Amino acid sequence: MANWVPVHLAAPAIALAALSATAMACSPSSAPADGAVASEASDLVGCDDPREQNYAPNMQQMGDSGVFRFVLVSSVPAPPADQSNVFVLQVLDADGRAVTGATITVVPTMPTMTHGTSKVQVTSNADGSYTLDPLYFFMGGLWQTAIHAVSGSQEDTTRFFFCVPG
Repeated sequence: MANWVPVHLAAPAIALAALSATAMACSPSSAPADGAVASEASDLVGCDDPREQNYAPNMQQMGDSGVFRFVLVSSVPAPPADQSNVFVLQVLDADGRAVTGATITVVPTMPTMTHGTSKVQVTSNADGSYTLDPLYFFMGGLWQTAIHAVSGSQEDTTRFFFCVPG
């Protein structure tokens, strides 16, 4: 006769196994050589990444295709935090003029954890900027905010990477 576990006993065992697997996945991949224990949350969520950027108001970077310049005008809170954030973004053309009426798509993800978060609303503002709300970074770690802009026949993409303290 096959071994079986009643359903009411199997669910807690499955939940415990899933919790254990999650804890293992979020643990440092190797202990320090001297046996010390990592004390910072960033050690647990992979913020030691060369893509990480230091937030500053009006930080900017060219898009991957070199068509648009993306300016992160502001973040509330600043720097981005483990909660609901609001970014104000400006997209500039090759001549430095604001690109108005563009279609902006925003996808926040945790590249080291391979998951995303809730959908981001993009609102056009009268000054030519765009409000991105909410950017819900629900846990500490490295967050990537991918931004894709389309205006007429031109399009470009960029990514901002921030380590959010947990």
